[in-house]
Amino acid sequence: MGKIRILIADGTDIAKYGLKAILEEENNFEIIGIAGNGKNACKLFSVHEPHVCIISSNISDLNIHELMDNFRKFRKNPRVLVLTNSTDFLHLNQALKAGVTGYIVKSTNGNELKKAVKSVARGEQAFSTSVSKMITKRYTDITQKKDDQKPAQIITKREREILRLIVDGYTSSEIAKILFISPRTVETHRSNLMQKLNIKNTAGLVRYALEKGEIK
Repeated sequence: MGKIRILIADGTDIAKYGLKAILEEENNFEIIGIAGNGKNACKLFSVHEPHVCIISSNISDLNIHELMDNFRKFRKNPRVLVLTNSTDFLHLNQALKAGVTGYIVKSTNGNELKKAVKSVARGEQAFSTSVSKMITKRYTDITQKKDDQKPAQIITKREREILRLIVDGYTSSEIAKILFISPRTVETHRSNLMQKLNIKNTAGLVRYALEKGEIK
């Protein structure tokens, strides 16, 4: 991939042009459009088909499901990074159900934002640190409530380890280093998890873990 082509959609000028300024510090980024609402974002997407869309949660005319449905008219798997003030579980879960690739809070720093954009451009899941902590807490709370239940035997111990690391935002190569296995082995476990759980993508794995608490 050459330059990563980015579309920004935010309801406020300060935010969207501030994002533009931060992202343009990266030589490998190209801002191909800036929209102030969801309808304009969809128009720009249809013309430019960016690699990554950064969508602010303050877009009021279209919700994230409507935006994703519109984007899919032009690209089967649009790569969308939600920028939000919320670390609410329900908001995150709705975004994941809609099929977003990343979820970053607005208090994140520039370097973390740039890293997230690069991850999303590669098709990888990206969460800001505070969101990952929120997800992990959710797992812990659910798991503690399931003391009298046995975890689903369908998932092996190794798969469970990998699922936890996926949720924490690690890439396959980073997981491989942590577990002292090859990236190819990680991808095999990831594929097996998706097949066993009838899940099509990484966002689905994260959502499964969030809802079922399948982390121990």
